[in-house]
Amino acid sequence: MMEDFVKCLVSALMLCTAWAKQPNVVILFADDLGYGDLACYGHPTSLTPNLDRMSEEGLLFTQFYTASPLCSPSRAALMTSRYSPRSGVYPGVFAPNDVGGLPLNETTMAESLKSVGYSTAIVGKWHLGVGKDGMYLPTHQGFDYYMGIPYSHDMCMCDVCFYPDLKCSDPQNECNHGYVPCPVFENEKIIQQPAVKINLTEMYIDAATNFIKEKSEQSSPFFLYMAFQHTHKPQFSGKLATNSCIRGEFGDALAELDWGVGQILEELEKDGVSDNTFVFFTSDNGLAQASDFQSYMLLDCLGPP
Repeated sequence: MMEDFVKCLVSALMLCTAWAKQPNVVILFADDLGYGDLACYGHPTSLTPNLDRMSEEGLLFTQFYTASPLCSPSRAALMTSRYSPRSGVYPGVFAPNDVGGLPLNETTMAESLKSVGYSTAIVGKWHLGVGKDGMYLPTHQGFDYYMGIPYSHDMCMCDVCFYPDLKCSDPQNECNHGYVPCPVFENEKIIQQPAVKINLTEMYIDAATNFIKEKSEQSSPFFLYMAFQHTHKPQFSGKLATNSCIRGEFGDALAELDWGVGQILEELEKDGVSDNTFVFFTSDNGLAQASDFQSYMLLDCLGPP
């Protein structure tokens, strides 16, 4: 299970402090991505060269379980290594107007690693609550730095999804117009609202690579949790990825995610820390709904609902 993996990883890293240089940890976390959507698992038309490289140079897992089929419970399990009912993040997901969040008395992966000298950052989707005065944001859960939308980007009004000014495909069914426009937080301050989707991934990657560069220069062990909004509905992509893939909109979103992975791998190499860094890629809970026929042999599709 995912939570057992996290528990073993954190325990091993804490033991490393006794005798060796502490390795860095990067978790690359996709949203609603099915394993069959990747070329390394057999998809014939997905454009994912950087993820293909990871699979060729590292370990490719063929059996893996997540604690929940929904975003918030799954992420709570990842962060705490506990089944989500134990933390109370169950059975549903946090909405923008919810007052709750991941309980502050839960020990997160970030808090465990901070206790042994790690610098910690999350970039991207949090989805474990905001709360009054931001009390449940990542900066109160063990992270030194945070940038991102604190929940799913379909919990906002739809606007432009594809470069340069193409609207989202099905705004009435893919987005919730009852909430305010998506905010982008930096730590506890809103720096952009509404979030500009066609520039969002570039903004995220800039923040992630700057964190890697800064901590590498300081020779500080670091934990980066890179939680992509991709490939959750509605799909979106910027200039580099739009119309880049024969899989259509979903393929473009996946290609942009893969580009982001490549930028992070390149930064690790450029800063000379790639050989001392564990890099993991996984998804929160797989594709959102099997009946959508998102994965494996389809060429063109809209992605998960």
